[in-house]
Amino acid sequence: MLTNMKRNLGLLLAVATLSAVTALVPSTAGAAASIVPAPGTVALPHNAPDDTTALKACPGDSASAAGFTDTTSTDVDCVKMFGITTGATATTYDPTGTIPRWAMALFIHRMFVPAGVAAAGTTTVPTFTDTSGLSAEILAAISALASHGITLGTSSTTFAPDDNVTRAQMATFLSRFLKIAKTAAGGTIATTIATQKYNYTDIASVTPEESESIIRGYNLGLHGASCVVDALVGTCAGSTAYRPADDMTRAEMASMIVAALNHTNARPAGVSIQTTSANLTVGTVTVAINVRNADFSAQANTLVDEFHSMHNDLLTAVAPFHAILGTCTGVGKTRGGALCVVDSGDFTSDIRGNIVGSPQVTSAYKTANWWVQTGASGSQFVNGTTATFDTYSINWGAASTLVNATHRTYSQPNAYTLSESKAAASGITLQDGINTWAGASRTFSVTLSSTASPLATIKAGYSIKVATVTQDNLGNIANTTAYYPVSGTTASFTTTCPADTSLLNTDWWVAIEHTITMGTALGGTGRPTGAADPTAAYGTGVADTGTVGKVGLTCDDTIRAYTSVETMAIGENNFTSSTAGSLAAVTATAYDQYGDGIAGTGVEITSVRTPHTGSPVTAVAASLTSGAGGIVSLSAVVCATGEREVAYSVTDPGGAFIDLINATVPGAKTVEGTTIYCSTAATGGAFGDVSAVAEIQTIALAGTGLGGTFALTYNGATAATVAFAANQAAINGLLDGLSSLADGAAVSAAPTTSADASSWVVTFNTNWGNAGAFTCDVTNITVTSGDKTCTITQGTEGVAAVTIDFLDDNQTTSKILTKVTTTGVVVAASAAVVTYRTYGWDSGDSWTVGAAAAGIAVIGGTETEFKAAMTAETGSSVEVKGSYRTGATTTGVSAFQLG
Repeated sequence: MLTNMKRNLGLLLAVATLSAVTALVPSTAGAAASIVPAPGTVALPHNAPDDTTALKACPGDSASAAGFTDTTSTDVDCVKMFGITTGATATTYDPTGTIPRWAMALFIHRMFVPAGVAAAGTTTVPTFTDTSGLSAEILAAISALASHGITLGTSSTTFAPDDNVTRAQMATFLSRFLKIAKTAAGGTIATTIATQKYNYTDIASVTPEESESIIRGYNLGLHGASCVVDALVGTCAGSTAYRPADDMTRAEMASMIVAALNHTNARPAGVSIQTTSANLTVGTVTVAINVRNADFSAQANTLVDEFHSMHNDLLTAVAPFHAILGTCTGVGKTRGGALCVVDSGDFTSDIRGNIVGSPQVTSAYKTANWWVQTGASGSQFVNGTTATFDTYSINWGAASTLVNATHRTYSQPNAYTLSESKAAASGITLQDGINTWAGASRTFSVTLSSTASPLATIKAGYSIKVATVTQDNLGNIANTTAYYPVSGTTASFTTTCPADTSLLNTDWWVAIEHTITMGTALGGTGRPTGAADPTAAYGTGVADTGTVGKVGLTCDDTIRAYTSVETMAIGENNFTSSTAGSLAAVTATAYDQYGDGIAGTGVEITSVRTPHTGSPVTAVAASLTSGAGGIVSLSAVVCATGEREVAYSVTDPGGAFIDLINATVPGAKTVEGTTIYCSTAATGGAFGDVSAVAEIQTIALAGTGLGGTFALTYNGATAATVAFAANQAAINGLLDGLSSLADGAAVSAAPTTSADASSWVVTFNTNWGNAGAFTCDVTNITVTSGDKTCTITQGTEGVAAVTIDFLDDNQTTSKILTKVTTTGVVVAASAAVVTYRTYGWDSGDSWTVGAAAAGIAVIGGTETEFKAAMTAETGSSVEVKGSYRTGATTTGVSAFQLG
């Protein structure tokens, strides 16, 4: 006991002596006694930490995955990035392992450079007698910590390197470290222990300094999830136990170190940007820009080019970057000269490598974006190419704005049922009673929306009133009323047909009619204050024939039969072309009058297989009979090499077969169509529509004293002869006479002629003409002396027209399917050649939705916005363009624009 007292007293005296010079540790006498844990009651609820920070040592995704097989902790990723840990082995971190004192010294010492702590302090380092076997790096770490008073050993001559560090001791080591370190602004990290609060109930027996360190760590947010109260009940949402005597684990160590570094000047190498606010609200958003060297030390006096954009998520805005070139087009900047170029007028990092960036004022449905780059003066930013940059984005969408509903849509999930009117009954006016089998149920939904603000949040407080009239075939009528609150945007209720009583009643049926209005049981309107009545509309599985606001059932027991309602579907509408092809699934379903599949119905499935060259082949793929659930299934090999597409349909040969279903192509939302496209994966590079360019060639005759005639040949066809000095009309006639060229396929300019030379500039129609295929015969040309020549000279190269149009997307596999149409080849004109190409995307790519697309028009938008636009797209000629980067030497950031 005396030994421990002497050890603690010696430590406190040593630190107290140092504090007069370096303010390492405050006086601790009586500090712990003045603070008691919050009891966690309604009157005195648990306390939240007082001094947390919004700034991060590893903001966003700056710390890549550490690559350990036994943890995916982002805190471990962060300490690995800073070099604070290298792992227990090359592939493992050992998160549950303990921390010996020598490891603690290494970890904290490796925090010095990122946090900007001096390499050595002013305290005399003891001569430890038990550290001789340690590595040079560990010895240097122990000496550095001792010189700063972070640790002075277990005695004046021993360090006890192999003793495990307890959680109380770790709190103390980090607290001492944070008294030396500074904030990103160069200020002192919070230390006002005496006025702070805590919730731990198990730290009464620790030393005064450990108590203060634990309390300080809690308020700085070093201990992970805090024990914060629900003020209504006073209960703790976390744990009130700190476990001070437990050995520190490596996982806990990583989390505490990262939380400690957040308070310091530690930032990733290179340039980074992050928000300075922990709880972002609509309004002004400020950002911090940081520049660090490769060893994470501050990089002062460095030019940083910052530019930014604000776009309205509901409107088309200016694209931030050119879709093909990647250069800046729709951004602004606060400092500097040329846009997106590093120059002398740009921000310059201070002595701590930091910059206060440009604020942006945002609001609901707006996204604020910032970009920062470094480099030599004159460096230009190119999206997808520039490597020394970082970005930050923040958006506010639906949750930021509450609006009144303008529409209520009625729906029920079975879209294939027929309806039957019982409006002739005295109590029923509904003309579209959904056919339902006796004893079966239907669930109706009422969904609220706002057409003016489709992304906004519908206000709370809506409810629906359902007034129900039930009448049977005997004329019995019953009336009931029920009320259902709207949860989010939807209220639902389920209606069940009564049991079949046809043994007692012939021609049994029951009609159930629901009249839906807004309302509450207490007589309220069913709408928030000031809100108008939303307009009624009808959706899936619910018809509307003159009975607005009404839905219901016609319950019946009529024998089930196929009723000319059928569907057809394919499992996937896109396969990669391959030698063996792929196995595709095709299904068709026959339905009865109640919307359920019915067995025993014939189904004839026809395929139209279109090769890349040649004519389509139509054949009956299978004649099948529907089984349970009314389904027939066909498996077929598709997209073997040479096949371009396969379209499936249902034909109706007559008799007991289901009706005709024509082949379809992809449509809006989740409609896959029944056409399968055989595609290839896109290669890297810019892509988009290409305009046709006409081929230009010059025919030149030369020789002394030219005379006679010559002939032209194109792609093996030879025209009639023409005079050596023929005029434009004659040359055009000559070209029209070529069987391999259509009439008017080429038009020549007026010839240039002389006694010794004649030449014609020929501009072909687009997709015609090739110098290698175009020759002339000078056998019948005469000259007075010397040689005679005919030269074909290439002018402008012809370019075939290409369009790349959106066909479909697969958001599960992150693929875009496009139709590539080449209208000809520059050799001989041909019919349009169609191929299919897929592009893959990931969340790190760049997105633009153009005005030509049917989705939410957004420039420089998010992946979610781009996916929403593809889901909504129904056009057949909406361009897809951009820059596709897939190679190992590229950034891997592709740019996509739809429309």
